Amino acid sequence: MSPESRADRADAGGRPLRKLVLLSRKGGTGKTTLSVNLAVAALREGLGVSIVDLDLQGSATAWAAGRKNAAPDVRPANGGTLFPVANAAERAGRDLLIIDTPAGGDAISGAAIRLADLAILVCRPSYFDLAALVPAAQAVREAGKPGLIVLNQAPSRRAGQESPVIARAVEAARALGFPIAPVGLRARVAFQESLWRGLGVLEFEPRSPAAAEIGRLWSEVADTLWPDRVEHRGAAE
Repeated sequence: MSPESRADRADAGGRPLRKLVLLSRKGGTGKTTLSVNLAVAALREGLGVSIVDLDLQGSATAWAAGRKNAAPDVRPANGGTLFPVANAAERAGRDLLIIDTPAGGDAISGAAIRLADLAILVCRPSYFDLAALVPAAQAVREAGKPGLIVLNQAPSRRAGQESPVIARAVEAARALGFPIAPVGLRARVAFQESLWRGLGVLEFEPRSPAAAEIGRLWSEVADTLWPDRVEHRGAAE
């Protein structure tokens, strides 16, 4: 991103573009599901959002093709086009760029990490997921970027009690050296049903537990990306 374009946006009264990268070295962790749902949450706050789809499967691109709403803008990209696509989003006046990385794509994920303002490390509460996340966490740390761990597809409580795997996963996640999001995402049908319709859960079932989880997670992410949100909220209270 050029300093000139940042300055132009500031002079025009707009927010500087914030870049969010989602990482997971294992497939099936729900990284793309989280990417599109965070994008929808941002849209509902009136933000301009673009998604960079670096995954060879093109899942975010396929989801966008099924939407009636043209937003968010989803652009397929690769290692050679990541920076031009990001620059195009900034020139278009976007507020948020979400970078959905491929599983195991070390080189391209490294480029995305260097570009990002915040890295979300996505994993299920399983031994293999957390073990696979160690190199990604190390890459974020070496790049000097802030990170946030999100436990996804967690089992539901039974009789009001959390599964023991949650406590074990939280303990292992702490060892990665980044904060853990205060809300985890459960394995809920609403996430899958909404994707079939080209929607996020906030659009599909806005009063559902899934929507509440995404809303809380988005607030945490947005407060990190735009600290002035916290200041304004405190002043209002």
